[in-house]
Amino acid sequence: MDRIPIEDYAGPFKRRTRRFRLRYLLLPLVLLGVIFLFMPDGKSGSEMIPPRGKPLGSRDLVHIDENVIRSHGLTIDPDLQRFVAETASKYKLHYGAMVVMDAHSGAILAMYGKDVHGEDCRVCLKANHAASVFKIVTALAALENGFSPGSVFTYTGGAHTLYKNQLVERRDRWTADITLADAFAKSNNVVFGKIGMHRLGESPILLAAMKLGFWKSSLPEVDAEPSTLYLPEDPYALAELASGFNRKTKITPLHAAQMAAAAVNGGRLVTPRLVRGSQPEAAQVMSPKTASMLADLMQETVRSGTLASEFRSARSDRVLKDITIGAKSGSIDGDDPPGRRNWFVGFALDEDTGNAISIGCLLVLNERFWIQADTFSRLVMHYYFSRSRVQQARS
Repeated sequence: MDRIPIEDYAGPFKRRTRRFRLRYLLLPLVLLGVIFLFMPDGKSGSEMIPPRGKPLGSRDLVHIDENVIRSHGLTIDPDLQRFVAETASKYKLHYGAMVVMDAHSGAILAMYGKDVHGEDCRVCLKANHAASVFKIVTALAALENGFSPGSVFTYTGGAHTLYKNQLVERRDRWTADITLADAFAKSNNVVFGKIGMHRLGESPILLAAMKLGFWKSSLPEVDAEPSTLYLPEDPYALAELASGFNRKTKITPLHAAQMAAAAVNGGRLVTPRLVRGSQPEAAQVMSPKTASMLADLMQETVRSGTLASEFRSARSDRVLKDITIGAKSGSIDGDDPPGRRNWFVGFALDEDTGNAISIGCLLVLNERFWIQADTFSRLVMHYYFSRSRVQQARS
C-alpha cells in the first residue's frame, strides 16, 4: 500500500485555534504544580526521583574517566578502568581493546580502547577479524548436534593450515585422531573445517551464530557495530567459516565478552549494560548441559591448549589458583591497521562466591609489541579477584 504523505493529514489540525493548542501546552504545567503541592514533607519531585545520568552519546566513550562515569551513571568500575588504562600505557599498547563484563548481570565493568591516534574506547564496539574465536560458534553447533567434548575426529597434516587436500575424508598412515576438546584447545583448523564441511553443513553454524548474537548490536545504549559473517559459496568456504580461517568473519570485543559469559551463565546470553538502572536482559540460547560442555572446552584451552603456557603460572598464583578460567585464543594478520590480530576471549569464575567476569580482548601487534592479549587478560583477572577478595574480607 502506498504511503500517504503526512501533509494529507494536516487539514483538520489547521482549523484548530491557537487557544485550543495553548490549552494542551498548559495542561502538563498545571499537573506538575498539583504534584508539587501535594508532595509529602514538602519534597519536590526532583528529590523524590533518583537522579539519572546525562544522555550517553558515542563521543562520550572516547575517554572514560571518573567524570564520565559519574555524569552518565555508567556501570564502569573506576578502579578497574584505571588499572586497564594504566596497564595499556605501561606496555605501550599500539592498538587494541579490552572489555570486562559481569558474566551474570551484563554490567560492563571496564571498556578501554586505543587506536593509532590515541585512546578511544569506542574501539571496543568496532568489529574486527574474528579468526579462531569463531570456533566457539562452530563448537556450539557441534555440541547441539550430538557431538561431545570426547567425540573423535581425524586430520592430516598441520593443525593450523587449511589446504583443500586436508579436508578429504580418508585414513592413511599420516592420519591422526583427536577429540573435539583437544581440537578446540589446540585450535585445529582442519578438524573444525571438516566438522563444518562434512558433519554439520551451513545451517547449524548460521543458527548457532544467530543464537550467540551475530548480526545484532550488542549494546542498546549506544551504536555498536554488529558482529558479522559471510554465507559460504562452496564447501571450502564453509570449511573456512567453521574454522575461522578467513578475514571476512568479524566480531567486536564487546560481543566476544558477551559470548564467553554464556558458557558460565547456564547458557543464558546476557545483554551488556553500560548505564546503571537498566534492567538485566538475557535469553536462553543453549541448554545448561551444552553450556557446561562449552565451558569444559574453553577450560581445556587454558589447561593444555594454546593458552596453557601463559596460564601455567596461575596454578600457583595466590589469587588465580582458586579461580576457574576458560578461554579461546585467535590470531590472524590484517590491515587497517596493519598487524597481527591477537585475541583472548574467556571467563573467570570464583566458584566459592559465584562471582564471574568475562573478557573480550583484542590487540593488534606490530613489529614491536610488549604484551599479548592472554597476558593482558591474566593481569586483569588477577587484579579483579585480588581486590574482590580484599573487599570480602573487610565485609
